[in-house]
Amino acid sequence: MEKFFEIFKQNQKNERLELRILEPTMENAEIVWNAVKNENPDDFKYVWFTVTHNSHMTESLEETLQRIKLDFESKTGCAYYIFYDVQFIGYQRLHYIEGASTIRCAAVWLVKSAWGNGFNQEIHKCLEQLAFEKLGVNRICRQIMPANVRSKKSIEADGYHLDGIDRQAEMQPDGTFTDRWMYSKLASEYKQ
Repeated sequence: MEKFFEIFKQNQKNERLELRILEPTMENAEIVWNAVKNENPDDFKYVWFTVTHNSHMTESLEETLQRIKLDFESKTGCAYYIFYDVQFIGYQRLHYIEGASTIRCAAVWLVKSAWGNGFNQEIHKCLEQLAFEKLGVNRICRQIMPANVRSKKSIEADGYHLDGIDRQAEMQPDGTFTDRWMYSKLASEYKQ
């Protein structure tokens, strides 16, 4: 776990994007909250960026600050707040399963204005490089809800394989359950 934090608990940057570990300050919460507060909630029905699970997205500045604090203090993973041209555009949470030599990518999302720009693929290429080349993991997992067609296409285009279905694994804010499709890419399948 120590090596995971050494590699992943720091800001990452590529040509277009910056993946930041945000400290739980009101200023950082305002940056994130201002980017998401006017988004259409229906566009985020596959997202978990909340503390209460009463909705898919945070519902206030205070809850956004609480989410950032939970991410910052996590002992099992980290969360990147994604910026493009100094604008906050999205989020990616990771968990490290040390005994399985696995990184589990969870809760990735982008604000709607960032959709269709190839950012998701860029984010995961950066994470794959860190995970496979620097940390030496054996496997990266990604998961989606079956109705999330956009993410399914993106994950499969990135060379991930469907491992199976985790039946009724996600409880929705309305109390209903939905399946979760589990995908993975192995170190032996990673192309540098």
